[in-house]
Amino acid sequence: MRTFVLAAVAALALAVAPAAMAKEIKSAQVCGADGCTTTDDSGDREVLVNGGPPRTPPTAAPFYTLRVTIDTGGGHTDSFETAAVPERRALRASDGTWLDMPADTAAAVSKLAKGHRAFPATDLTGAAPAPAPRPAPADTGSPLWPEGVLIALTLAAAGVLLVRALRGSRRFGPASG
Repeated sequence: MRTFVLAAVAALALAVAPAAMAKEIKSAQVCGADGCTTTDDSGDREVLVNGGPPRTPPTAAPFYTLRVTIDTGGGHTDSFETAAVPERRALRASDGTWLDMPADTAAAVSKLAKGHRAFPATDLTGAAPAPAPRPAPADTGSPLWPEGVLIALTLAAAGVLLVRALRGSRRFGPASG
């Protein structure tokens, strides 16, 4: 009986191994508006297909496209494309779900995107609308504030003193003879 169990475990291991090895990442690219960089590093390829937990859609920001091809076995491949938004630490999966971008994924995207221009934020599909712009503050840059007000008050005070001084000199009037 023990020999039968060992043979069954060995057979199961051999049957599962090809299926597990069949799904292999064949290629991964990080693309910007001006071209793509393909990575030959299997570690980078693995990292690029790992997203974090689901999240709310980020506000639009410049982004890169990740293109991945997976060998599904039997001579078949499956390819998918996703958006990476490093500024928002977000990934948009091929089904439109937004995911947090893990730190190692962000580092790989930054490394592979170096030298490429990101796609503009206006082209990012599924992002949250940008917040309304804040109204500009009232213009307090008047050339008459506060220096002009101080000058006006100084002139007014000088005028009051001058009027008082002139009235005081008339009180006694010219000397009469």
